[in-house]
Amino acid sequence: MKSALCVFLFCCSQLSVHAQASAAEEATAGAQALVKRLFAQDTTEEDLQKLAKEANKAGVLRQQIIEAKLVWGLRQQNTSFLVKILPEVEILAGSFDPASAAALPNVEAVQSFIAYIKALKAGEAKDAAGFKENILEAIWLSPQQAPVFIQAMEKFRLEAKMTALVIDLKAPLTTSAGEATTLQDQLDGKKALLLDFWASWCGPCMNLMPALKTKAQTLASHGIVVAAMNKDDENAEATAERIRQEQNAKLPWLIEPAERPYTKALEITTIPRMVLLSPEGKVLFNGHPEDPALWVALKKIDATIEAP
Repeated sequence: MKSALCVFLFCCSQLSVHAQASAAEEATAGAQALVKRLFAQDTTEEDLQKLAKEANKAGVLRQQIIEAKLVWGLRQQNTSFLVKILPEVEILAGSFDPASAAALPNVEAVQSFIAYIKALKAGEAKDAAGFKENILEAIWLSPQQAPVFIQAMEKFRLEAKMTALVIDLKAPLTTSAGEATTLQDQLDGKKALLLDFWASWCGPCMNLMPALKTKAQTLASHGIVVAAMNKDDENAEATAERIRQEQNAKLPWLIEPAERPYTKALEITTIPRMVLLSPEGKVLFNGHPEDPALWVALKKIDATIEAP
């Protein structure tokens, strides 16, 4: 009987060990799944905050949670979010463990992004000296990320130039149908004009045509006109009109003059490019159509505008 009891107790203990091992494996798998979801590209800010809380309860390392927040903010180019989590990123730099890292290679990379966030914060405050000091520090700390930091530098310098620029809204233009018009005519008393600079040979421009039409429909109810500005060098009117018909586009379809006055004034070196103009011709945004900063600028015109 005693022997049988010992065998029973041994079996029970083995079952307990197996059960604990199984539970531990499930917990580890669950934590890994949460980390994967934290870094998913389609995660919204609301989802990210919820996942961060779940991950914390599940025992995911705090370092990995902060890394995920940092990566999300960088991917979304969300300056306000990055500034908000700056204290957490500074804590991360003080206790960074490369062996536990989920995305960042070393502490210098963390420190470089701290300097980058400080540069963005200075940029929003129009603090040129602060921006320069911090962006150069970011490049020094992580030369591998220099392209990202240099892009921010170029954007800051362009925005500074655009602040003093006023576009002539009365300069003559034509539509793809050959009709005479001006940007002033297109505004026609509305709150703002959003110009999309494109060309038929620009693959990304053509891929964004559906999004352009959606913007035109969405923003019309908010008093903002969306117009396309073609930059083809040859047969611009015919080419633009053909694509307008293929796209079944209902928005204004304009042709930039051969002298490229807007391209020169707005320093458009790459397309697709979107430029948001006030009724006075002031530049409210000048950048890529998918830059989140566009929606920030639009919401300043009408707070009820929702980004897609």
